[in-house]
Amino acid sequence: MVKAAILFLVVMVLIGIIGNALFPGAIGRNVKKRLTGGKPSTCPRCGRYVIGSKGCDCRKG
Repeated sequence: MVKAAILFLVVMVLIGIIGNALFPGAIGRNVKKRLTGGKPSTCPRCGRYVIGSKGCDCRKG
């Protein structure tokens, strides 16, 4: 059981190394975007926070 856990961890490390070699900086961009504390998107019409990609409810009705 311990051997299987160690083998799993080694395989995960190898996948991480290969992924970092193929897509360098991809994780850094995502983390940097989240940590910058960008202003949440608001509706220009009513000022409410927009959640998701559908837009605000004020334009639907």
